[in-house]
Amino acid sequence: MKASALLTALGALAAAGATAALLGMRAQANAESASNALVMAERRSLSAHAAERPAPAPPPSAAPVTSAAPVASTAPAANAVPTASTAFRQTSTYNGAPVFVPESCSGSYDVLLHFHGAHPYVKDLVERARLNAVVAVFNAGNGAEKYAQAYGAGGTLSSLLRQIDMAASPLCGPGAKPGRIALSAWSAGYAGVEKILAHEEDRTRVDAVLLADGLHAGFTDKYRRTLAPNALQAFRDFGELAKRDEKLFLITHSSIMTDGYASTTECSRALLRALDVRCDDPLVSGKSGSFAIEGFTGDDRAAHIVQFRQMDTTLLSRLRERWQR
Repeated sequence: MKASALLTALGALAAAGATAALLGMRAQANAESASNALVMAERRSLSAHAAERPAPAPPPSAAPVTSAAPVASTAPAANAVPTASTAFRQTSTYNGAPVFVPESCSGSYDVLLHFHGAHPYVKDLVERARLNAVVAVFNAGNGAEKYAQAYGAGGTLSSLLRQIDMAASPLCGPGAKPGRIALSAWSAGYAGVEKILAHEEDRTRVDAVLLADGLHAGFTDKYRRTLAPNALQAFRDFGELAKRDEKLFLITHSSIMTDGYASTTECSRALLRALDVRCDDPLVSGKSGSFAIEGFTGDDRAAHIVQFRQMDTTLLSRLRERWQR
């Protein structure tokens, strides 16, 4: 009887694990499909726009496409990123998250965990930035609450790193183990990063955080658009470390306004104030040590997507520079 009960319990645990893995893979696929559709829509929009008018002089390829006035704070010049790229081999974690391993990987390796975005585009960005790191792409679904739920538990970072190591180690050879850790996110993915940073042991382990048009918070008074006193606390804690050059913390944001919650512009301004960093221009930008926020014009969906599509020059290239020192 005891043996039968034990087998039944083990069977139930196995079924629960399989169900959790399946749900994770479905969330990954749903978010990948959504972000892929956004990027494809952007491409169709740009192609149609180009067909309707004579070709203008090309803008700097690293500057986000905007829908408003000329950008007062520009992205790094395109020629700041070398034309050669890093080649990757693709594998995956046991729950289906894509993992890209540099062909040169041997022994200890740096890791970038990216939250939200179709993995082929993330791979393109990392290749163009020539970032020599193992890259894993995690998608939890649509909406910040999905990421907060998926990555809010203590020990999440260690769990994700174990999954990545299981996937990467066979391709990196003897002695393979994670080295420096960076977290990046676009749009709703910021909530996963925020939850991870809320745990001190994880915040200590992370070397860099990169956010592309993903920094939001709720209101205590939505009519006055007032943020809670402890809003963005995890980012404030990490920002203090970056100001002292102990970490790298970079944020880019559009000028999109939001209803019911604080926009990336409002949150960027609040974070600058909390960290006592001077705001240098009306687009809400500022820098201190290895902490920097850069604001751009553009208040529509295309401007939001371009924040993702330009991460190689605005964010990832600067991570490469830090890790190459």
